[in-house]
This record gives sequence, structure tokens and C-alpha cells, in this order.
Amino acid sequence: MKLLVFSDNHKDIASIDRLIAANLDADRIISLGDSEMAEAALSSRGIFGVRGNYPWEPNFPDELIFVFAGHRTLITHGHHYYVKTGLYSLTQKALDTDCDLVLFGHTHQYAIVEQANIIFLNPGSTMYPKSGGKRTYAVVLISEERIVCNIFDLDSNLALLTYVKKY
Repeated sequence: MKLLVFSDNHKDIASIDRLIAANLDADRIISLGDSEMAEAALSSRGIFGVRGNYPWEPNFPDELIFVFAGHRTLITHGHHYYVKTGLYSLTQKALDTDCDLVLFGHTHQYAIVEQANIIFLNPGSTMYPKSGGKRTYAVVLISEERIVCNIFDLDSNLALLTYVKKY
């Protein structure tokens, strides 16, 4: 299964259309919030997800838990878990809900971290990356046997970071 994941696009519809066009084979397209787009604009593109901390967010839930190929996945923007100061609260939530993959945004910095046997993936931001970084998104290839996480540069579609975990 192929998950296309983005966060913090802040009304930038053109970038979302571009990353979708580059990944037409995605099984699911997930917004991690701060899209500032109308729910209809997201849904018409096959996007589902969670709301962020901006007041103009779609009527999406604060968090979701899905099972993809046998892997419980927590989907959240991250602001309720204080992710700008670390992953402690988010780790506790993942452990409490028996999730082995967590998708979150909010920091505008891409990252793939494993701790407590949980993969944490932040796709960065398609609009306002921190520290002058690249505009990024993520692709997660998930099967019962492994999870492959990739962070891509939105402008070049080149992989910047890859992480593989076998089960």
C-alpha cells in the first residue's frame, strides 16, 4: 500500500496538485493539517486527514487511527502533543493506542525517527519549511513485512531521506 502524506501546505493548492500528479498510484492521500483549504477542495482530490491548529481548517477530526497492512497508524497534526518540544507526549499516545507508525506535522521540519519500536514520520511543509529548508512531502510504502518511509523534495521529486523497517 502506498500512502502519500503532506502537511502544512497553508492554502498552497498548486503544490498539492503537483505532488498528487507525481504519485498517481497512491492508495491513500493524507493531510496532516494546516491546509487552510475547504473540506470540499481536499475531498474532491481524494484527500482525507486531520485538522491542524489554524482557525480556517476543514471539519476533519483532530486525530485518526487506521490500520494499513496490519500496522496501526496514528494520524495527527501534533500540536496537541507539543511536538515542537519533543516526542514524549506523542510517544505515550502511540504506546497507549498500540500504534507502530505515527504520522504528524506542525513543526515544518521533515523527520523520520524510531523510538520505543515506533516509527514517527513528519513530512515537513510544502509551503513554509523551517530553517530555509526544502519544501517536502512523504511517501510511505507499507506491507505486513516492512514499512518504507521516504521524504521527497517537492520541487525536484528526489528522495532526501529513506528509512526501512522490516517486521
